[in-house]
Amino acid sequence: MPSLFEEWRPKPASGLERELDLARLALLITNLPLLYGIICLNVIVTAHAFAHVAPPELIYAAPAVLISVAISRVIYWRRRREMIYDADRAREMLRSVHVVAIGSGALYTAWTIALFLYGDLLLRSQVVFTVVITNIICSFILAQLPRVALALAGISMPGFLLLLGITGGVDAPVIALDLTLVGLFLAHMVMASSRDFEALVAARVRAVALANENQRLANTDSLTGLPNRREFFQRLERAIGAEGDQGRLVMGVIDLDGFKPINDLYGHAIGDCVLRECAARLEAFSGGETTIARLGGDEFALFIRGDFDEADILHLGDQVCAAIRAPLRFADVHAGVSASIGFARFPHDAMDAHHLYERADYALYFGKQNHRGGPVLFSSEHESKMLLNARIEQALRKADFEKELSIQFQPMLHAETQEIVAFEALTRWSNPDLGLVSPEVFIPVAEAGELIHIITRTSLRKALLAARNWPAGINLSFNISIRDLASQRALNQVMMLIRSSGFDPARLDIEVTETALVADFERASAAIAQLKAMGVNISLDDFGTGYSSLAYVHRLPLDMIKIDRSFVQEMHVSAVARDIVRSMIGLCSNLKLNCVTEGVETAEQFDLLRAFGCTFVQGYLFGRPVDEAEVANVIARFRSDGRVEARRA
Repeated sequence: MPSLFEEWRPKPASGLERELDLARLALLITNLPLLYGIICLNVIVTAHAFAHVAPPELIYAAPAVLISVAISRVIYWRRRREMIYDADRAREMLRSVHVVAIGSGALYTAWTIALFLYGDLLLRSQVVFTVVITNIICSFILAQLPRVALALAGISMPGFLLLLGITGGVDAPVIALDLTLVGLFLAHMVMASSRDFEALVAARVRAVALANENQRLANTDSLTGLPNRREFFQRLERAIGAEGDQGRLVMGVIDLDGFKPINDLYGHAIGDCVLRECAARLEAFSGGETTIARLGGDEFALFIRGDFDEADILHLGDQVCAAIRAPLRFADVHAGVSASIGFARFPHDAMDAHHLYERADYALYFGKQNHRGGPVLFSSEHESKMLLNARIEQALRKADFEKELSIQFQPMLHAETQEIVAFEALTRWSNPDLGLVSPEVFIPVAEAGELIHIITRTSLRKALLAARNWPAGINLSFNISIRDLASQRALNQVMMLIRSSGFDPARLDIEVTETALVADFERASAAIAQLKAMGVNISLDDFGTGYSSLAYVHRLPLDMIKIDRSFVQEMHVSAVARDIVRSMIGLCSNLKLNCVTEGVETAEQFDLLRAFGCTFVQGYLFGRPVDEAEVANVIARFRSDGRVEARRA
């Protein structure tokens, strides 16, 4: 049989037991002062009733001791009402409650039994009544500690039953039976109340655990186990608030380069494996003052508390990029991705989490455009460009595109016959406040602000209108934005514009960039199929600069591939560049696709491209972009004396 003190012996406690101890202690801190107050009142009333029949030591000395103990315990518990305890301390205090309760109960029982012996029938009945009431109150207040409550009843009740049996009397058996039934009822109520209390605490523990789990799920990325976007920004805002004006903090936004092709080529299962592996590699940098999170898709973020100079930040970025760049192997799949990182500093670059992220994200965007696969730290140059972009966006929103947009046309030649086979339409924007703005500047801003659709429609309509007057056999080449491909409504408007223009769709070449394919291959593929069904020709622009794979080229109904100008410009100094161009031209030939090489500026480059078997060429060697009114003159000039050999001479 377990002893009365076994419940409070030091032993490992489960989570539920620890919560039970804390809940029990909280109730006792509130209720025990009331219990001791009632005991004091009962002691005073009982002592007064026996004042003329019992000796002074039972009337004054013993009550003084009992009242002193009660008052000291009231003071003890009142002082602990505002304190906070852990489960271990709560367990120790509950053990002390057990010890004090047993000792006080034994002392109180001994005193009342002693008084019982001096009283007549009326006084004895009063003592029994007082003891029963005290036991009932103790049982209800200590019901959460059932062994203590039952122990107190076990100390007092048997003694009075024994006295009733010894002293006899007519009513003694009835009173004894009544005391026995009261004791059994109290035991039943104590145990039932204890079970209900434990069930209530257990339900609360389960509810708290469920709430904590829901909170964890709400703040954790389910795929990688990293903090998600919501949790990351909450931590970032807390960190910035804790740092204050004198603190220092660095935030980085990380984007995986080349993830989308892997996901499209091998499927989402391998894509998820890539994300989990990259997250694990990034998590190696977390801990201490560093927080890593997944913001969504293939975008991650980090922030580090501390004052770091530019060299330290870029060194960390290089380490992160090197970790991500390591080869990936999953079963029979060998893949590789890289990472670009944009950093921004608090408070150097921004004073709050929103603007800090905005600047780190811009540094990432700048890096992906200019230094892909490495770290970039936000700078004053980027700040100036952000302000310029904001001005451009405002100007775009107020622009009269019908008046401000114009189209220039650059010729595209057949490499062997050196005859013009097409003109590429190039949009120009002249704003009254900003002047002439480069497409490389305003097109990304328009795409970000969803203004690209009206620019596309206006430019295409003007280009089609101009191309209707060209000689047969000369096509129009027009570049369409990724946003237009991604929006079915915008695509429908483009197709309606083509149908209503009166221009032969077979003479229209729609150029799609690799970036558009990588961003959302399935949607881009569906859009290309709709355009192809109209009879439009499809060209893949800027080939070789992005992360598209041969699987994309193979799966799309392409008519032409345009090799990016960056390879052509390096041919005269780089054997590698020459080999790359030769290989891409050979690829086009094998796939039965026409090949256009952009950026041809010298006769030497042209000679190499013809030797490699390039089909079509385009560049400043053959003509710069011209206005619509000059197109007829360009055509006439090339028909009369447009051969490169003649121009070279």
